Amino acid sequence: MTALEKAQNLLIGAEACWQSQSFEGCALCCYAAMFWAAIAASEHFGIKQKEWTHGSLQNRFGLECMKRRQVFPRRLGDYFKDAHELRKVAHYELCEISQKEAERMLRHAKEFARSIKEAIWR
Repeated sequence: MTALEKAQNLLIGAEACWQSQSFEGCALCCYAAMFWAAIAASEHFGIKQKEWTHGSLQNRFGLECMKRRQVFPRRLGDYFKDAHELRKVAHYELCEISQKEAERMLRHAKEFARSIKEAIWR
């Protein structure tokens, strides 16, 4: 399985969670999908690491794929950071993720993964 395939599978999980109104699960899967899509993009451009941390991946993706190569628009970096923050809430806090937050995150995760898939297949 490739990183991009893993991202696509996690998007399927995010959609299923959203449909069943498991908004925390949706947020977790959306962020995970974006995480793996960012790895796929990074690897596509020759940036490989044995292990990625959340912060290092966000930084490298932003620096190498958006700033240096200018392949992706700035909003994708914002989506990735926002998803990471919502993921922390979903994973570590007792407050609920709203339907609106989950729906926005799902829309952003789909756009993020689609943009990376299109860049890789060019």
